[in-house]
Amino acid sequence: MTEDLRLDLLGPLRGWSGERRLELGPLRQQAFLAVLALRADQVVSADDLLALVWDDAPPASGTQIVATYAYRLRQLLPKDVLVSSRAGYRLQVSLDLTRFEELVSAAHATDDLDEAAANLSEALALFKGEPLGGLPGHYVGVERHRLTERRLKVLAERIDLDLERGRYGDLVPELVALVEADRLREQFAGQLMLAYWRSGRSSEALDTYTRTRAELVEQLGVEPGPALRAIHERILRNDEPVARPVLRDELPYDGAAFVGRDDVLTQVVGSLRTPGPAVVAIDGMAGVGKTALAVRAARQLADVYPDGRLFIDLHGYTPGNEPVSALQALDRLLRTLAVPADRIPADLEERAALWRSELAGRRILVVLDNAPDSAAVRPLLAGSPQCGVLVTSRRQLTGLDATARLALDVLGPEDARDLLAEIVGPDRAGDTAAAAQVVSQCGHLPLAIRVAGSRLRHRPSWTIEHLSRRLDAEDRRLAELSTDSGGVSPAFALSYEHLPSDQQRLFRLLGAMTGQDVDMYAAAALADVDAVDAEDLLEQLVDANLLLQLRPGRFQFHDLLRQYARTLDPEPDAVRRLLDYYLYATTAASTAIFSSQLQPLPEPAPVRLPEFTSASDGLEWIDSEGANVLATIRFAESSGASEHAWRLGLAVASCFFQRGRVYEMDEALELALRAAPDASAEARVLLSMGSLWRYRRGAEASLRTLQDARDRLPQDADLALRARLLASIGYSLAKLHPDDEAIAVLEEALKVARHAGETGIASRVLAYLGVTYGDRGEFARALSAYEESLALGDPAVRGEVLNGIGECLLELDRVDDAVAALTTARDLGVERGADYSLIYTYAFLGTAYARQHQWATAIDVGRRSLELALESDSTQSQQNAYLRLAETLLAKGDLTQARPHFARALELALAEGPESMVQRAAGGLERTAAAA
Repeated sequence: MTEDLRLDLLGPLRGWSGERRLELGPLRQQAFLAVLALRADQVVSADDLLALVWDDAPPASGTQIVATYAYRLRQLLPKDVLVSSRAGYRLQVSLDLTRFEELVSAAHATDDLDEAAANLSEALALFKGEPLGGLPGHYVGVERHRLTERRLKVLAERIDLDLERGRYGDLVPELVALVEADRLREQFAGQLMLAYWRSGRSSEALDTYTRTRAELVEQLGVEPGPALRAIHERILRNDEPVARPVLRDELPYDGAAFVGRDDVLTQVVGSLRTPGPAVVAIDGMAGVGKTALAVRAARQLADVYPDGRLFIDLHGYTPGNEPVSALQALDRLLRTLAVPADRIPADLEERAALWRSELAGRRILVVLDNAPDSAAVRPLLAGSPQCGVLVTSRRQLTGLDATARLALDVLGPEDARDLLAEIVGPDRAGDTAAAAQVVSQCGHLPLAIRVAGSRLRHRPSWTIEHLSRRLDAEDRRLAELSTDSGGVSPAFALSYEHLPSDQQRLFRLLGAMTGQDVDMYAAAALADVDAVDAEDLLEQLVDANLLLQLRPGRFQFHDLLRQYARTLDPEPDAVRRLLDYYLYATTAASTAIFSSQLQPLPEPAPVRLPEFTSASDGLEWIDSEGANVLATIRFAESSGASEHAWRLGLAVASCFFQRGRVYEMDEALELALRAAPDASAEARVLLSMGSLWRYRRGAEASLRTLQDARDRLPQDADLALRARLLASIGYSLAKLHPDDEAIAVLEEALKVARHAGETGIASRVLAYLGVTYGDRGEFARALSAYEESLALGDPAVRGEVLNGIGECLLELDRVDDAVAALTTARDLGVERGADYSLIYTYAFLGTAYARQHQWATAIDVGRRSLELALESDSTQSQQNAYLRLAETLLAKGDLTQARPHFARALELALAEGPESMVQRAAGGLERTAAAA
């Protein structure tokens, strides 16, 4: 934490450096600072800052304005308190809000009422007016409301402490002002009634109730709540609470084997030490250990809840039991508090009011286990600030007004192994690798580990390796982890059976997922429903803890749940729809990226697709879905869906190349070739292989593959395919020897493309001719070919063509024109996410800036080119990047740094490179010999 900067948020925004108050600038700039402060010590992305600060009036410049505001703040603030990175911005600051929460926590941690009240009073004194007063923006407004409500909650807690300490008369003036300021806040009205009553002023207490009730009826049309009515009834009966005996501990046995969970246990216990009342909700999938955690936490809270710890199983997911209704649960709970049966009302609302009245003044923790939903829990909540409620459920209880929520995940690998060792003994679990394999096969799910451990413990002849082998077969794993009396499958089945039919259907269909996760469009294809409806169903399965959402919009199964879903009845057409979805979506993404479609598909698409309005949309989709597309190709190839497999492999290969995912590209093409149903399809795949492999495996290997494609090409193949194949063969020939033979093949390809009316192919062939003439040192002819290519207007090759133009202009000593062309190429490459073309753009820009003696910029972009080249696994691009960076360093006079780059460029060029590259690298080594 940086002590040089202090910010006050609990009032108008104020900043301090030591004792000096800082001028924080205009209101929008202050709002920018406030957002960073509210997320202090967290990295906040530029996109998030734009949304949070300018939600009411987003600027046309988008996220560019964020950097401007960050720069202005750095001029105002102490050094190094605003830290920026590629991920965003982080503010390191001391806050009055932090001090406020520290004091509140200290009050909650002590049993000394005087000390607790003093801490809360000091915390409340930190408020200097309306939090973040006057600052614009919806997010700041929400935080202002939250902090205001937080202050009122803590103020009510301090008043409760003063009531317990008998300071009734001192409280009356303060509470009169609070009630007058907000006549609808029943809590302060109830506290004022108690202060009046215990000061001997019963008539004023009753008058406060009458006025509050009238205000509620007139303004809201409602009667006072149960808590206020209970106070009123006690005053009418003059019924001061008397000491009650300590209730028995109803917590069940929580088992001997409880390992790990230290962090979440501390979180639960800490949340229940907070006066409030505290309501903590724990949710998680079946078998994840919710009940064990709840009971273990409750056992650590005897000092906070000395009047009793009650436990009731609501049987939300218990075989053979209907869920316990709220009416039934209240009956049992009230009887536990020794309320006579004839005093327990039949009406649910009246019964809940009596329950809250009985809890008033007591310190009791109520554990509500296995809740079916929020509605079953709400009537059972305590109203007393001294009581706590701990709820567990397989569903996310989103309708519950909880003070803390915890989504319980599976165990970490080490804790999972420790649990297995606790069950079977350290000797039986001594083989660390085998134990790790077993808990991994159990998906680190505590229930599955307990079943597996129990099987091993009761079979002395088994070894842990034998158990692992039995669990290795996925089709048998669920059976191995289930027993007659329970286990994994029955637990999952109960969760599944409680779903509505539409959620059950999607859960079943998701078992056919070919990849690791799905978005709403893939799910919509599986279920043949609208994408928005699919997203709603996915979110509902997340709420039921039958699906995981590791990041927004992406959903996946726990491994065992996925295997369970696969045991349910599938729909045969669902898999075909999913294959169609990935084929059409990948093709659409590729078309958006390259502005051309390599393999037309029948229209319209048989499934709903995302919108791809720009290259960035396509690239973003490939980044998210690439692994799933590859898994889908594997599935299609192995299951006999050959048409989908080869077309999908061909569609995604260039996209993978564009993102530098070359090993995935290789696998996609190899699978596509295996699945190709005829010679025409084989030729198409081999053409893609030869073209893309040229940059990684060299021109010679590329040429062999392309010649194989030509040999398989049917005589009646369409002219466009023939033109593309000739163009690629000619380019590989040119990269080996930029001689007349290569140029002749490229000119033939150009002729065929023009005859076929394929402007895009013609544009690419002209670009290849430009490269070839450049490799021959004929830069004027190369520039002419590039400019003719550019004039055809094919956006798919525009970036590469501009790179070629830039190189030619450099060689023709038109440096300023080269910088202009290459800057356009850079902007286009960044926009399109074209990492491969950017390798050359940055390399040529490095040379251009060096010619202008802008050494720092030249070296910076040269190194960026080399970084991208090394990531690309392309020998050609690495040769160029090493050589041009070396030439820049040499021109600057840094022989020591230049020499190893020349050496590496020469090594690569000698293995496979044009003679011109060998000569330039060798010449550079000679000129840097003095640094050897």
